[in-house]
Amino acid sequence: METNSSISHSDKPSPAVADGQSLTPLWLFVIGVLVIETALRVMPEGFMTRTIQHRAEEIRYLPPTDIQLMGDSATSALRASLLERFVGQGYQVSNYALPGTSPLFNYYVLRRQIAANKPPKLIVLAPHPFVWGDPLLDRFLARFATPAESLHLLRDGVNLSDWFYGTLCRFSYTLRYREEFYKAVTAGDTAFFRRLEDPITSVQNTRAKITEADQQPPVPTVSIIDKKNIPPILSAPIAIHPYNEMYLDKFCRLAEANGIWIVWLSLPVPELLLEKTGHLHSTETYTAFLNKMTRKHKNLIALSPAVPTLPDTHYLDAWHMNQYGARVFAQEAGQQLAHWLAAHPLTTNTPATSATSP
Repeated sequence: METNSSISHSDKPSPAVADGQSLTPLWLFVIGVLVIETALRVMPEGFMTRTIQHRAEEIRYLPPTDIQLMGDSATSALRASLLERFVGQGYQVSNYALPGTSPLFNYYVLRRQIAANKPPKLIVLAPHPFVWGDPLLDRFLARFATPAESLHLLRDGVNLSDWFYGTLCRFSYTLRYREEFYKAVTAGDTAFFRRLEDPITSVQNTRAKITEADQQPPVPTVSIIDKKNIPPILSAPIAIHPYNEMYLDKFCRLAEANGIWIVWLSLPVPELLLEKTGHLHSTETYTAFLNKMTRKHKNLIALSPAVPTLPDTHYLDAWHMNQYGARVFAQEAGQQLAHWLAAHPLTTNTPATSATSP
């Protein structure tokens, strides 16, 4: 019996061996991740990342203009010089829109401008109406924020798990560009890799020339929007994320404290988007939010509280206006802005007298 017992005990793996065997796959996984991340460090940053970082630096040293557009890639379609022509009255216009960003970014861009003593007199705030539902906090932390700005987010009260994940993305190439990798694997979209070496594009200011095509683009007659491939975010009613609301509030207070007007410009969307979900149901939250914020901040003016539409033929895709659509909307927005400026000239009327601390 003793012999059998001893044989039985000797056949059992020791706890140390058992733990080692169970940990082997984990260690192989960790080592594999480290090898991949180390190899990816030789790759350049994505085109969008390099563009927003470069533009954010440009904003700090370019001479400020009277009027400055802020928004995302949809806002970038508006030619600064063309809008300047429609506004008239001698005002200079720049387009400081940052592609692939959310309203959260605007607050920190303005902080950088003010720190560099380069603030504008008036900001035309024109992010796409459907981006308010996602603050892109992880993208902000991974691709844009300075260490000080990253810590500032914690002081502002963002969720610790959101902050930790965004910080992790900053140190991981695969997490930072997970969306681009996912598209490449699942849909064969290799645009991210094809554009890795593309030259970055600068901000638009008054020195940007207006081409003949900008002034008189051909009238498109056929829509090229892929109706079967509309992003989910554009198929649901507009939502307002608490982080975006918090940072719009801070953005308005910071602007007011520095004598800056903000004109909210609602970008148009293709007609098919609002037909898909129903116009009122899709935009009622957006309109209520806009009315709430304009009541709260006396330096925030809404040219129109509703989400306008343009024909589907005026778009490159479900997000972005084509050259003709941008020209049509620039004329309409420029005329609205000119009318407001005629009653509120920037040289004599600023909200600085009622400033509050940001």
